[in-house]
Amino acid sequence: MKNTLVFSPHPDDESIGCGGRLCAHALAGERIKIVFLTSGESGGHGRPAEDTARVRENEARAASAILGAAETEFWRLPDGRLRATRALSERIAGTVERFRPGRIYVTHAGEMHPDHRAAYRAVANAVRSLRGPRPALVTYEVWTPLQKMTEVADISAHIGRKLRAIRAYRTQCRVLDFAAAMRGLARYRGEMHSWPGGEYAEVFLEVEP
Repeated sequence: MKNTLVFSPHPDDESIGCGGRLCAHALAGERIKIVFLTSGESGGHGRPAEDTARVRENEARAASAILGAAETEFWRLPDGRLRATRALSERIAGTVERFRPGRIYVTHAGEMHPDHRAAYRAVANAVRSLRGPRPALVTYEVWTPLQKMTEVADISAHIGRKLRAIRAYRTQCRVLDFAAAMRGLARYRGEMHSWPGGEYAEVFLEVEP
């Protein structure tokens, strides 16, 4: 069985950035593990941080189940203050060595959100430190569209599940309709890049750390 490991800076980034592709991996029989680096406690829109973290973790569990993830972990690092420290990279490397994924997903290096950039740096540093064969390091887009891509994935068969997973983040979708926004992005990517292919696509950039 192949393993796929996902690092999500906040609960919802995984569903937005690579939810369709994760559905495909799950249907192919791959074991998926999602690590949420923060619990998104700063995104409560007036709700206390502790309550927000609890609610968003519950939303993340629901979304992960929709996507077909077998495992979830919450590392509860500070939302809005994520740093690519040596300690974090060592923890990531340990997780990679134990889980032995063939592919790792993380937000791309050019994302406008500083937590997303820090997540990329921490994961890239961890992969660089590994001895022996390294898993593929694949980056996904959330807030900032990728300008360069190495892979276009037709997710037309999975767009419904991707949108259901995004909608599981009810606290966030009440403020901004992420499902509608990401449906639009996937449709745009599909129109631009699936030749021939379905209507909806996600794009990725595989990088050398």
